[in-house]
Amino acid sequence: MEAMGTPIKPQAAFVLVPMAVFTTLTAMAMASVAAWDRGGNTIDRALFVALSVALIAAVHLMPAFSRRPFTWALWFGCLLCAIYGHLTFFVHAALRAGDNQAQHSVQVVGTGQQIQAAREALAGITARPVAVVAAELAITHGRRQRSALRLELSEARNAESLRAELVNLAGTVTTAQVAASSDPVISRLAEVTGSSDASISLAVGVIFAVMLELVGVVLWCEALRPQGDAKTPAIDPVVVDPVADLRRVIEAGRCKPTVAGIRSFLGCSQTKAVEMRRALLAGQ
Repeated sequence: MEAMGTPIKPQAAFVLVPMAVFTTLTAMAMASVAAWDRGGNTIDRALFVALSVALIAAVHLMPAFSRRPFTWALWFGCLLCAIYGHLTFFVHAALRAGDNQAQHSVQVVGTGQQIQAAREALAGITARPVAVVAAELAITHGRRQRSALRLELSEARNAESLRAELVNLAGTVTTAQVAASSDPVISRLAEVTGSSDASISLAVGVIFAVMLELVGVVLWCEALRPQGDAKTPAIDPVVVDPVADLRRVIEAGRCKPTVAGIRSFLGCSQTKAVEMRRALLAGQ
């Protein structure tokens, strides 16, 4: 890329302009999604989106139009606001991605199927609680009644076992959802650096946001610079000799070699005609 301040070629501008437009539209889209998530009703969201788009446009285009000292201060403030909007987008996008990953996790899906099977089995058991059935069995002496109560007690214990299994499966699902919702790259970076997932995620988001905005600024600064035309070859200066020209005119018979003739042909003053006449005589 050429040095700052030098004109760029038309071919380079043809590539830079689409890149700058694409970068700015990407940043505006991210900021708009983040602003939409922050808003309450439709009017609030629309105003948040308009504000975010204006700030992104200011960050990308302001350095290309003005470089006064106060402009840079204003630009830095807009940059901070844009970074905040991008961080909001990254956080909400990570939450949505985590929810999607948790819902489609193999462990979560498998555990969910086990929970559904346990609930269906539990729904088919009509036995009373174990304590009630055991107390009644203790005071019953009839053989048939005791046999029926023993069968009911077995079903009641099976129901208790199913309820305990449901509690354990619910905990397994929660653990699996938390594990599946985390970004594996962020988790590994946190392990390597000894930081928390939140700190790594924030640092990565700031880096991405700053790089996106700076790329947009550089692209627009380059795209809006004057385009350089092809260099014209240098032309040697032509030395004009009015006396020689006048001599050729006189030799061609187009002007009389007198002061009056010279004055009439050139349309000059008497003094100029006299000087030209003297120069002709001096050159003979």
